[in-house]
Amino acid sequence: MLKIIFCLIIIVHGLIHLMGFVKAFKLAPMEQLTQPISKPVGLLWLLTALLFLAAVFLFLRHLEFWWIIAALAIIISQALIIFSWRDAKFGTIANLIILLNIILWNTSKMLY
Repeated sequence: MLKIIFCLIIIVHGLIHLMGFVKAFKLAPMEQLTQPISKPVGLLWLLTALLFLAAVFLFLRHLEFWWIIAALAIIISQALIIFSWRDAKFGTIANLIILLNIILWNTSKMLY
């Protein structure tokens, strides 16, 4: 059950990153995001979403290096969140949850 919840958190968090991409490329109105997002930064939002989704895929396939992809996604995600703090600050909570699981998984692989 915890594994499913963890995966859902990563998936939802990753999909939320798509909002930055959508706003940057004006694919749909994004009233939730009040700050402007340039196209290059929008591509970083897209990359981060893809990294989070790839991490879930690798995690579910029991590939040992899933956490490296997730950690990279967290680093980029948190940088993007800092630059869009007013709109995205709550993403920090999801990043911390994912980071905590990475730490726990690496210290005791028997959790999963």
